[in-house]
Amino acid sequence: MSSSTAAALDVDTPFGQFSAEAASVVTFATGLPGFERCRRFVLVSAPSLAPFTCLHGLDGARPSFLTLDPRQVVDPYQPSLSAADRRRLGAAIDTPLVWLSVVHLDAAGATVNLQAPIVVNPERMLGVQVLDAEGAYAADHRLVSE
Repeated sequence: MSSSTAAALDVDTPFGQFSAEAASVVTFATGLPGFERCRRFVLVSAPSLAPFTCLHGLDGARPSFLTLDPRQVVDPYQPSLSAADRRRLGAAIDTPLVWLSVVHLDAAGATVNLQAPIVVNPERMLGVQVLDAEGAYAADHRLVSE
């Protein structure tokens, strides 16, 4: 068995079945709010999902979230990240981070939570969901198609 085969994960999500690299697993030390028992999530990118990604749990109930880079919704997107959150991520002030917003689908279309983004340090594959204490962004920003 080659190392690339051993490193692949088959991921069955509500958004489809995908193959993801084991290196795409993000660890959340305290899980995500409401899903504290799930600490490991795989970040799935696929052409069929674009411009979205899927954050799929690997533990317990295996929650699955459709996510979107918030900069595709609001430019510039400049939420605050506390020093404590940077420490939890193992990130220096200049460490490039991945920002994701959870998308909620409903009968009227979709909203995106810009107020509580998920932040990932891709160097360490550590993640945390933060709450923008300044409240500059909405938790239910309506997505509109162009």
